[in-house]
This record gives sequence, structure tokens and C-alpha cells, in this order.
Amino acid sequence: MTTAVVTDSTTSLLPGYEERPDLRVVPLTFHFGPDETYTDKVDLTDEEFYRRLREAREFPTTSQPSTGAFVEAYEALDAYDDILVLTISRAFSGTYDSAVAAAQMVDRRVEVVDTRSAEMGSGLVLREAIRAIDEGASFEEVRRAAEAAVRRVRVFFAVGTLEYLAKSGRIGRAQRLVGTALDIRPVLTIREGEVVPFKRTRGRRRQMETIAEQLRPAIEEGRTLFFGHVDARDTLEELGRKLGIGDMLVARIGGVVGCHVGPGAYGVAFL
Repeated sequence: MTTAVVTDSTTSLLPGYEERPDLRVVPLTFHFGPDETYTDKVDLTDEEFYRRLREAREFPTTSQPSTGAFVEAYEALDAYDDILVLTISRAFSGTYDSAVAAAQMVDRRVEVVDTRSAEMGSGLVLREAIRAIDEGASFEEVRRAAEAAVRRVRVFFAVGTLEYLAKSGRIGRAQRLVGTALDIRPVLTIREGEVVPFKRTRGRRRQMETIAEQLRPAIEEGRTLFFGHVDARDTLEELGRKLGIGDMLVARIGGVVGCHVGPGAYGVAFL
């Protein structure tokens, strides 16, 4: 029995994954007003997206994939016996529901797992599923590997402003931080699929040091760190220097997640 994986475009792919024949990515879309619609991680370069995000007069919006888009992805993997689907957290998007609806429309075993995360966090869940496949695991073992990763993955991130999360409705339990003093820089995390406050800090440097404190034990244990940013490469490199990391594994955060966290956001995931 062979297993393939379908995920959505908010999952950060590790190097080499795009070329895998047993993996399909179903894209979400983002919109700058009613007349500008872009496919996530396809239609704009990172630089173009960052510029557009900073210059936009209207707050950007996002859309989940259609059920039909998932059906097409499942059918494209007809050489495989079973399909595991990994989606962005249900608290962030209706993508999970589209994937489940599509699974009921094909005559295959298709099971959908909510990663309860996004981008780097979902990317590490995907890594565990791919690792199990490459080790010759059964479908049930691949699914259990992904589900175990969902429970274990940790994500910490900082945003330049809470405005984007608040306006997009993805701020979760961090809503209570909106309107706090301008020099309060919270560190956020994802817990049970929602954005929640981890710690209030004062100033950018203390915010970064808080994230660094969470990463040092993971570094000592040799865990893989998967970084990401939205037009904040210099900040991310500063964090890398603070941690003594020279060669950073950096995710490409696309327009969908970028629209929600806003320019200047950066973070990291690890298992």
C-alpha cells in the first residue's frame, strides 16, 4: 500500500518537497480589493507581495480553496492507494472543511488532519508524515506520525502590529492585547489551533530575547528550527546571530498568512 500527501499553500515546504510526485499543494488565494486576486505563493514574488501589502489602501482578505480544487488534487494522485491531507488550523480558515467535503466525493481512502498550525508549524507536521512515508510506513503509521507532530509542534512569533490579526479575525485569545500601550510587544504562540499570548514584553529587543529563550533548549537538544518572516529578514538574521545559528532554515511565508500577521512579523517552529 502506498501513501500520498495533500496539503494547502499555507504549509511551508522544506527544500526538495516541491519535486516530490507523492505530494500535492492546493493553493489558497488572497485579495487586495474586489479586483485584485492572487494565488498564494504563485502569482507574486515575495518582494512584490511585501511592497503590495505595505502600500495597500484596503485591508487584504483571503479565501480558502474550493472543494473542487481538493478533488482535482486527490484525482491527480491516482497512482497511490491512500491520501493523507494536512490543512491549516480550522480556527484560521475553512480549508479543512473543503478538504473533508472533497474526500467524500472520491472513491478513495482520504483522511484529513487539522495541523492546528500554519506555515512553519504545519511544515514540520508535513515533514514527519513524509519521513514516515520514506521509511516505508503504512498509511495508519503515517497518519499517527502526523498526529503526534500536531501535538508536539511549538510555534513562537512576533508581529510588528496586532492590527492585521485583529482585522482579519485570526487573533484568537490574543484579542485582549489589542489597544495596549505602543511599547508593549507581545510574543504570541499557537495553542490548540488558536493564536494566544505567550508573554508581554516591552520593546523589540526584549520581545526577541523572549523568543530566543524558548529556542535555546531546542537548539541544545538538536531540534530542527524552521524560521519564517514577512519582510523582516534583517530581524530574523539578528535573531540567528543571537542564537549563534549561521545557516538558518527559512520558510517562505506567502500572501495568505502574510495578510493576517502583517509586515515585520517573524517567528519559528520546532518539534
